[in-house]
Amino acid sequence: MVTAVIITWKRQENIPLIIADILRYPFISEIIVRDNSKCKNIKCYARYTMAKKAKNQIIYTQDDDCIVHNIQGVYEKFLEDPTRVAYSGIEGYEEKIKDVTFGGQQMALLGWGSMFHKSWPHVLDRYIKEYGKDECFYREPDRIFTMLLNKHHNFVSGGITHLKGKDDENALCQQLDHVSFKNLAIDRCIKIK
Repeated sequence: MVTAVIITWKRQENIPLIIADILRYPFISEIIVRDNSKCKNIKCYARYTMAKKAKNQIIYTQDDDCIVHNIQGVYEKFLEDPTRVAYSGIEGYEEKIKDVTFGGQQMALLGWGSMFHKSWPHVLDRYIKEYGKDECFYREPDRIFTMLLNKHHNFVSGGITHLKGKDDENALCQQLDHVSFKNLAIDRCIKIK
């Protein structure tokens, strides 16, 4: 069985749509939602704090600005190879990133739907020990997590439908410092042994 972990900040109106979609999958037996606007906004790192509270050992996560139409495929890919993150994305994304590694570490983005084992986020402790929980860590834990796992991850085409807020001013990818935080996270992960 799988626990779905969804975080939101300024897109609360999308959560009922996402939950309704997720409930179609019988292997998802628990859904945990964290609204970062009602507590300290730890951005994407909230995925991992909520995963610790999950009753199941397999974690599914996605962003609050999309519907992932191939959660079944992500689940099957994870079961096929439960030693790697299974993640999905938009058409053509796999070709764009399949051979992209940084210092031998592959980075995967988890916001378009992904599955991983509940115990794996412990690798984030290596980053915390070296750099602490700073703004880069809160914004970029998916990059940090997947790079520090030091594995090649498994991609599945997700059939993504974008929801309200995908490209608005609140989207992290639209922030002026997005690229600098992305590059900082990558550089730091390469240096962590």
